[in-house]
Amino acid sequence: MRLADLIGQDTARTALLRAIERGHLAHAYLFDGPPGVGKRGAALGLAMALNCQTEPGQGCGSCDVCRRIDAGLHPDVPSFGPSGPGGQIVIDDARTIQALARTRPHEAAARVIVINDADAMNPNAANCLLKTLEEPLARNQLVLCTSAPDRLLPTIRSRTQDVRFRPLPVAALVDLARRGGIPEARAQIAATLADGSAARLFALAADDDGGTAAQTLAALRAAVTDARASAAFDFAAAQTGDRAGKPGKEELGRLLDLTGRLYRDAIALAAGAPELAVLGGGGPGEPSGGDGARALAALGVHRLNRALSAIVDAQEALIANVNPTLAIERLVLALKRQERRAA
Repeated sequence: MRLADLIGQDTARTALLRAIERGHLAHAYLFDGPPGVGKRGAALGLAMALNCQTEPGQGCGSCDVCRRIDAGLHPDVPSFGPSGPGGQIVIDDARTIQALARTRPHEAAARVIVINDADAMNPNAANCLLKTLEEPLARNQLVLCTSAPDRLLPTIRSRTQDVRFRPLPVAALVDLARRGGIPEARAQIAATLADGSAARLFALAADDDGGTAAQTLAALRAAVTDARASAAFDFAAAQTGDRAGKPGKEELGRLLDLTGRLYRDAIALAAGAPELAVLGGGGPGEPSGGDGARALAALGVHRLNRALSAIVDAQEALIANVNPTLAIERLVLALKRQERRAA
């Protein structure tokens, strides 16, 4: 992946390209951010930018050098990760990295050593790398990728330049899913539930885990629009009863995430900002069935905000281990109140 192809990481991409252009690259970088947001891809993009002869400073992505880097086959762009007991990066790995960083690249203009899950380094490995991180031989760059920078030794963090990677926006994930050939409705659901992670996006789309959440959301909306108060209790019992096959805490979390996204989209439509909506306006095949964000937008921003607050309260209740049946009952009743008052 070229740096130019990084999605949703404008700040990181700009900082790296500017450093390359000005010749002010740090000898060691710490790429930190949630899993699946492009840290490893950015490290390979950095290697392309430094070594591509077709588009120096950028990387073309299609020459022999770029293709070998992207495939993990270039001898001067080695990757390391947990290999020892308990998923650790052990001292043998650190010594190999140390030996590489003391030599000149085999064929490239610059060697880029990528350390994935750098927070998995045990203390011996981390201490072994300290000197290397501080003074690698010229033409050697080290990139440490981590989703848990606080687990790294302070002495490691102080010897690297931090580049922060953010969770990917939902709209960027939807676009990425479309490029991957994922059907629109499934792309919208997976992007909503992916927590800003491209890796999780494709895992959800492949397993269709979001499909179950979408069906449950349709059942929730049916309970909300049902005139009977008992519909709230029936829905909660169906979702959280003691029988086998009921959704667990993670599945209920997905349901609330998807419900929250639907109401946020409705707020965007009600406020006259349809470009901010993700799940659409309630057309055929949308995750909420025929009762989508466009129909909900008629409630108005004030009532939708109250409904969204109820959804957030339910999410916090699940995190706090409140009885899930009670949390879902309260949520459905709160949503019913807002829609009944608007009727």
